[in-house]
Amino acid sequence: MRFRNTAFVFFVMLLAVSAFSQSQPASAVTPEMRAEANKFYQASDWERAAAAYEKIVSLEPANPNAKYRLGVVELNLNRTANAQKNLESAMAASPNAVYALALARAFARAGNKQKVFETLEKSIPLGGIARETLNAEKDFAVWREDAGFKDLVRRSDLAVNPCKASSEFRQFDFWIGEWDVKNPQGVPSGTSSVQLILGQCIIFENWTGGSGTNGKSFNIYDTNDKKWHQTWVDDKGTFTHYIGGLINGEMVVTAETSVSGKPTLAKMTFTKMPNGDVRQHGENSTDGGKTWATSFDLIYSRKK
Repeated sequence: MRFRNTAFVFFVMLLAVSAFSQSQPASAVTPEMRAEANKFYQASDWERAAAAYEKIVSLEPANPNAKYRLGVVELNLNRTANAQKNLESAMAASPNAVYALALARAFARAGNKQKVFETLEKSIPLGGIARETLNAEKDFAVWREDAGFKDLVRRSDLAVNPCKASSEFRQFDFWIGEWDVKNPQGVPSGTSSVQLILGQCIIFENWTGGSGTNGKSFNIYDTNDKKWHQTWVDDKGTFTHYIGGLINGEMVVTAETSVSGKPTLAKMTFTKMPNGDVRQHGENSTDGGKTWATSFDLIYSRKK
């Protein structure tokens, strides 16, 4: 889980590229000036970065990205009032969660709790700020145990990781775990590591088969068609796309495939057993789903 901070950092980089690698028409700011300002910024040479960005802002007063960079530089130089002014201007011109975080820090430096909370509140519909970022920020340390701040962190984290807030994404969680897999007769068939990844959006299966076939699947609830999708691939070149959903507590997914050149429906039913085991029952149909024949039957037991 990353803003968990990959998404956050990537967004900052995109903003930087759009602001400092492209010259605006009729601007007196040269590519060399932008490159030099960026060099000082990356090197944390705050005094020279401040001078460089002050010049850019004077020539491009409508450039919110330059004002954001200048505001961050001023925070590092403890010029709180100037930082607040530039960050408020940047936020007004181009509202986003990155600018909101920096502006909230400026308000925190000034001891303005109300403005800190208001600014963080505004960041939530803009995509939010990761829990890790908010809790690690030293400027917010004084409010870390504040109930209102904790609520902001919780709701902001859900904005960053929307799958956490959706019960549909949790329907298949009973399959998550480290498993020894056997057939109904107790003969080992393989092992499986089923993990929750990518902001709790993806259930990722890593299958190691006792017969020598290894494979992986990605499982996700699609908010567009309201169905679960599984994409299965293996080291024999197999690709299968299953679609389905929860039926009476069981995950049932089907795929259109081919067996010996004959069109075939493949169905898998995942059932959570009373003892915590999971049954994965595979079936095939060659008559359009009128009748089904078992293709495999597996019992997943948690490794001890």
